[in-house]
Amino acid sequence: MTSPAGDKKDISTMKALVFHGSNKLALEDRLRPTLKEATDAIVRITTTTICRTDLHILKGDVSTISDGRILDHEGVEIIEEAGKNVLNFHRGDKVLIPLITSCGRCGFCKKTMYSHCRNGGWLLGNRIDGTQAEDAKKLVSHRFKLPKIMKAYDTFANAAKEHAVKVVIKNGVGAT
Repeated sequence: MTSPAGDKKDISTMKALVFHGSNKLALEDRLRPTLKEATDAIVRITTTTICRTDLHILKGDVSTISDGRILDHEGVEIIEEAGKNVLNFHRGDKVLIPLITSCGRCGFCKKTMYSHCRNGGWLLGNRIDGTQAEDAKKLVSHRFKLPKIMKAYDTFANAAKEHAVKVVIKNGVGAT
């Protein structure tokens, strides 16, 4: 592949924000993810955020994060490739990725206790590489398809407004 500037680009790699210990981040070239399981999907990250969890990780407050982990766990993404057992999502679908990944089949998921999922929980940016990269591999069982006309900015702007209102109310300042 050739970039607009005429430089050859290695399409087997991508840029990613990588954690290397307390207060140590690096922008690195990483291999692009590939499908390994029939329930995997490869997604192109269009929008991601920095959340409070990422700040705690960066401070060194979360001991489960290993050196070399790509951070973050939320974002808007487009399905690029899907495994044969991914039935509800197709190439080109825009999806919202929440913090918690769930299989939808274990006892905890059947009780809607998704954060305790035997096959999921907080995976992205914790036990597997997260969304602060150009592409990512995802379990797509607990994703939300977005309408084609919705822009990622709208999704995060609305979430930010809701969060800001909650913070204002929680701190006793009041909302207008």
